[in-house]
Amino acid sequence: MSFKAKITHDIENLPIHEYAFIPSNKVIFSDEVRSLCENNSCGHFGTSWACPPAVGTVAACKKKCIEYEHAFMFTTVNGLKYQHDMEGWIQARKKHEKVTEAVVRVFRRFDEKVLALSTEGCLLCKNCTYPNAPCKDPSRMYPATEGYGILVIEQARKSKMQYNNGTNTVTYFSMLFFNWNRVDLI
Repeated sequence: MSFKAKITHDIENLPIHEYAFIPSNKVIFSDEVRSLCENNSCGHFGTSWACPPAVGTVAACKKKCIEYEHAFMFTTVNGLKYQHDMEGWIQARKKHEKVTEAVVRVFRRFDEKVLALSTEGCLLCKNCTYPNAPCKDPSRMYPATEGYGILVIEQARKSKMQYNNGTNTVTYFSMLFFNWNRVDLI
């Protein structure tokens, strides 16, 4: 069984909506995305090891990502009571982070050196140690995809994935970068 088939088999029971395998050198980075972080559009800038400026510059983040040969991007979709259902968004994000943790476990069975990126901020600790002390659990702290400068909306389009899955839904994205030369992904 090929690596791609093993991964596909191992994640088939997870509530993943869509996924794509992408060569890491085809991932779309943008300084404009980082400007949203610097303007603190999500409220997490400078508050977490998972967000800028702690993750480094977009150039440094891109360099980390393309050191890996492959990327795996996936989504979860959850319904909302109404368009601006903030509590629904929060619950959907928590569910997505649990799915991300499960997908990371699947990939790390094959190789521990996986770079995982997920939604804004980090939900592991009630109060992040940033910037006064190191992260308490760096193996489970997944930096924000957009915080890394990845243009998710364009990456989704290029990967034939839906960025918006309809009225009264929220779609969350995660990406894993891996470097397993023995796999047949393309």
